[in-house]
Amino acid sequence: MARAFRVERAIGNNVLLTVDLQSEREYVILGKGLGYSLKAGQTIESTDTRIEKRFRLDDTEQMKQYHSYLEEIDPAIIEMTERIADYIKQKTGAGVTPKFYFALPSHIQFAVYRLRNGMDIVNPLLNETKKNFPMEYGIAAHLAEWIKGHFEVDIPEDEIGFLSFHIYSGIHNVPVGQLIKQED
Repeated sequence: MARAFRVERAIGNNVLLTVDLQSEREYVILGKGLGYSLKAGQTIESTDTRIEKRFRLDDTEQMKQYHSYLEEIDPAIIEMTERIADYIKQKTGAGVTPKFYFALPSHIQFAVYRLRNGMDIVNPLLNETKKNFPMEYGIAAHLAEWIKGHFEVDIPEDEIGFLSFHIYSGIHNVPVGQLIKQED
């Protein structure tokens, strides 16, 4: 028997915050157009072909953090994260980890804030990043163009290096902080 999820909130066009009707556990569901077609209170079956990814929020602290996160992150950044996840899969054949959908949007939002407010972004590991993560750097450069086009901010090369870490982390399930330690 298929599980059903009650939509608690649509976040952008492609993301839903839901509750499993049987277990009452919260799930984040991603799929093209889901947020556009489903509203709070409606249900969606787990077998719905539009569902591309489903993540369970396992602990109370993670649920609180995600709820807070949803209030702060620009929906356009969440949609951009979905686009880059699709682009990564297209380029590498690999999907990204669930944490990617939390870490990258937060990073992008803060980077856009810093750039709009004239704050410098300095990456002392830029040369090593380009050398050690060339594929991820190329994907990050593509993402930087999307960010520039949408938010009308120039993305410096140092920031592309930081985005590369998030892309590597999302593909290989290695925390960004661990990557930076490996580079030192």
